[in-house]
Amino acid sequence: MQKIYTGRAINIPALAQEINNLLLSEGWESTIMQNPVPPAMPGIMYYDYTIRAMKKGHFHHVENIIIRITGQPNDFKIVVEEEHIGPLGRELINHRLFTNIDKQINDGLFDLPAFYQQPVAQQPIYQQPAVQQPMTQGIRCPNCGTINPPTAKFCVNCGTKLS
Repeated sequence: MQKIYTGRAINIPALAQEINNLLLSEGWESTIMQNPVPPAMPGIMYYDYTIRAMKKGHFHHVENIIIRITGQPNDFKIVVEEEHIGPLGRELINHRLFTNIDKQINDGLFDLPAFYQQPVAQQPIYQQPAVQQPMTQGIRCPNCGTINPPTAKFCVNCGTKLS
């Protein structure tokens, strides 16, 4: 199953973390991994995340889901591969994952702040901006210390949910 998103600048690290959190909250064993970015793309914000989830059922039946998020903030895709998925796993993928993620994206939950929405060449998201705002003008991330815009719901650097 695959879904392509275009036209909105999305904080992909925050999106990947939200999908991982959704799986964990549903009782899946889930891990998230950031894959290396192709070297031919220096200075371009490009992401490649893999989320692997497993859930053991009755009679040692194991369901596996692999979710891959690849692309740039304004043009990316989510690909779901599954193995031995039962009705509950199918419900999780179809309704909770794609329906909820679509709604959250359309509601702007993962939108990048305007000053991060440059079309092509940007600083990689894991580098600190050259000029940092004073603490009173933003929210400091408790995980990495990056100062985020006052309206940010997720850290623009590491994707951690801000309170």
